[in-house]
Amino acid sequence: MTDIHDLVPKNKFDSSNIERLKHLTDNEIEPILPSLLEWIQDCNWPVAGDILSVLALHQSALVPLIHRVLSPHEQDDIWKYWIITCLAPLFSDESINCILSDIQRIAKSPTQGELREEVHEAAVIFLQNRLSKTSR
Repeated sequence: MTDIHDLVPKNKFDSSNIERLKHLTDNEIEPILPSLLEWIQDCNWPVAGDILSVLALHQSALVPLIHRVLSPHEQDDIWKYWIITCLAPLFSDESINCILSDIQRIAKSPTQGELREEVHEAAVIFLQNRLSKTSR
């Protein structure tokens, strides 16, 4: 196998290694998960949808990274928005429960940046959808 870092997309159009990434275990992909997560800082990038499908396969390994991104200290509020609107809906209930307090914090006590970028609204909608899903 090539160096694991060679599998990370080189640009926003590079989906050449997506299938290889999908076959990696959590232990194999863990060194590049931070780099892969960065590719969803803008889900308008063509490669972002493919990366979301890879990330969804490694939810438990991603939880600590997502905690960091969703923290009030992280300033990239657009990234938070994409995680809540595009990645979290792909997660199992078990994985969502691991990041639920972060999403609830954004919904109830957003930072100024989270307010400005409407991340708090995305968090409220996510929580409402989750509640309606669990009450069925």
